[in-house]
Amino acid sequence: VVYFNDQNLGYVDIKELMKFVASDDPQNKWMAPGRDKPIDILPSKKISVAVDSAFVVKNGIVPKGMENRIVKSLNWEVKKNYVLKNDLMILDLLAANDWKRPVYFAVTTGSDSYLNLEKYLQLEGLAYRLVPIESTPAEMASGGPRIAEDIMYDNIMKFQYGGMNIPGVYLDENCLRMASNMRIQIGQLASALTEKGKKDKALKVLDKAMLEMPESNVPYDATMYSIALGYYQAGNVAKGNELSKRLFDIFEKDLIFYNKMKRENRDFYGREIRQATDILNRLITISNAFGSKELAKEFSNRIKTVVPEDAIDPQGLPVMP
Repeated sequence: VVYFNDQNLGYVDIKELMKFVASDDPQNKWMAPGRDKPIDILPSKKISVAVDSAFVVKNGIVPKGMENRIVKSLNWEVKKNYVLKNDLMILDLLAANDWKRPVYFAVTTGSDSYLNLEKYLQLEGLAYRLVPIESTPAEMASGGPRIAEDIMYDNIMKFQYGGMNIPGVYLDENCLRMASNMRIQIGQLASALTEKGKKDKALKVLDKAMLEMPESNVPYDATMYSIALGYYQAGNVAKGNELSKRLFDIFEKDLIFYNKMKRENRDFYGREIRQATDILNRLITISNAFGSKELAKEFSNRIKTVVPEDAIDPQGLPVMP
């Protein structure tokens, strides 16, 4: 472990930080009260990585058409009070790489692994690529890093899905989790493509998800909401309605099941009840927003019969048990 002992130095070049922490100089250590030997430290949470704009363009680090957005340096602040070996390895990698090779983070690792670098990441599939481009607040509005829609589209369309659509194939829990993650990413991509006026590509990538991950092998769950929304946004109202109806049926049945439980037993399923209620309300919202007024009305009438009064607050939101 290496602790941060922030000395208000401002942004410090990452190479200097790595030299500091690797040094055996006692002045680069901290003797904490009650300890018999010094502790390794980093003198700043604010880190800088220099960028050679000509070099990153030449070696293809920056997507075409975005050369004018290259920053002079990556400047960010680590929010942790210490780093473990895995994080220190990442920092050392960034210090030594000099933009010679691409650096990727898996989407499944969680934000804690990104060391607060999200504004310099771009989604290209099931991985984020570190680039010397700072995302705008609007690009980060969806809650994650910017989507490189053209790169990700090519990756999704040529990806080898491993036969998840073969009739009767068995997918274990880990495979199903990964498939659900893929559906989320594809839904986000479809929305990004539609926002850029590329509805044809959005529909193709949504159809790809439906083809490669059919309900028969990859049961529909909450992640399918993003696919239904994607179809609506891209203009295929019929497909959006079809998926919305199927999802409403699934989560309506879930709530009927929970409603049959005694209250003391149902309380253990608060998270599942909240999720089901949230999905039903979202389906009402998107079906109404994209022109299916009658379907939205039907959903609104049905939800009243399955959401127990003691499971929602006055605003119609599920409460914690």
